[in-house]
Amino acid sequence: MWRKIVSPELLFLLGTLQALFPYIPWYFQGLNPSYRYEVTYLPVLIWGIGYICFWLGTKSVKIASFIKPKYVVNIRLNDFKPILLLVVAFVIVQILLAIRLYGVLPIYGYITGTSNVTEVNEIQRESGFGQLGALTVSLFLLNGFLLILIIKNFESKQKATLLFILIFCIQIFGGLMAGKRQSLLTTIMFLFCGLSIRYNNPLKPITQILNIPTNKIIRFFLFASILTIIVSLMGFISSARTGGTGSEVSGIEEIFNYLQFPLINLEAQCGEIGLGPYKFNFLYPLFSLLPNKIYEGIAPGLSDLPIRPEPTIGAGFYGNIHWGMGLLGIVIYSFVIGLTSKYFYKKSFTSLFHLLVYCQISWTLLSAHTYNHFFNLIFLPIPSFLFFIFCNLFNRSNRQHIERESV
Repeated sequence: MWRKIVSPELLFLLGTLQALFPYIPWYFQGLNPSYRYEVTYLPVLIWGIGYICFWLGTKSVKIASFIKPKYVVNIRLNDFKPILLLVVAFVIVQILLAIRLYGVLPIYGYITGTSNVTEVNEIQRESGFGQLGALTVSLFLLNGFLLILIIKNFESKQKATLLFILIFCIQIFGGLMAGKRQSLLTTIMFLFCGLSIRYNNPLKPITQILNIPTNKIIRFFLFASILTIIVSLMGFISSARTGGTGSEVSGIEEIFNYLQFPLINLEAQCGEIGLGPYKFNFLYPLFSLLPNKIYEGIAPGLSDLPIRPEPTIGAGFYGNIHWGMGLLGIVIYSFVIGLTSKYFYKKSFTSLFHLLVYCQISWTLLSAHTYNHFFNLIFLPIPSFLFFIFCNLFNRSNRQHIERESV
């Protein structure tokens, strides 16, 4: 069941439904009074056509279903730990350099009022793919290494050590220190997807290595606790980012805002160009594959960019595609992305590299209502390249050594 839940067809369907969900409260409660926009319902057509083409792309992948091999992670645990510690040290250095760049720990600055989200976002924008880009990529790489560590501990029947807990805390701190909730969600989805594919049960490896007794009641309690913590944290961080006391926002409110803002922008975009495009440009959706500083130098002029009611966020998965290529681009890109996603999903049952890349893709599909990380240099291309290097250099240990280790 869990492998089906993390399949690309279902994850992208969830992303699509989230993208269109704001129409329901808008219908019963009225439009958001803070923004000027009209409801055209053209995004329903855009997302509907997009999902159909995505689904057709997934059905074009013809790879035989293999029995899950006993070993996907072929590097020995003792050989892996030095590499893991090296990456952790690199992450710590990047965190310290990022704090130095900000001039303060951002989340602390939000709470105390010594910094604000506008200043932090401007520093992030000016950094481009510099210091903060390196930190983001290193955190994505650490996600993969955490998954490998869980798999190795589970398959060798070892319990989690203090080192494992410390590494996990470093990962969470590195993602949340600037008030960016997406990093935490990416980590959770990465591990959830990887363990679901590998064992068809995301909790079994966690409960075993943490030595937690498991039954239906405990599993329900764990899922409910994790969900409650995530929702509460979303509200707390949002309140801190927007001023702390006197500006409290609940987690539910913040989640709804994240769903409605991209749809507001897409509705405004459709109100301006209909089904598009504004100006046909096949490469326009791909400009974000460049480092930010280069992108700003060659991207279309400001007069060519869509005017968005909420400028701090995009217009969802199809925003740039719709603006630059209209329905033709939506059809082409959706089909190709569906094909690519299903290919990595199918191969993830037998290949560590494909497993790590698909885990990264999984959040891209689920968060499609807000982002299109397929066309984000830092989010997908660079981590995939680093996973490829790691798997080809280190995931080739002698199978006999692996089998002896597990005995």
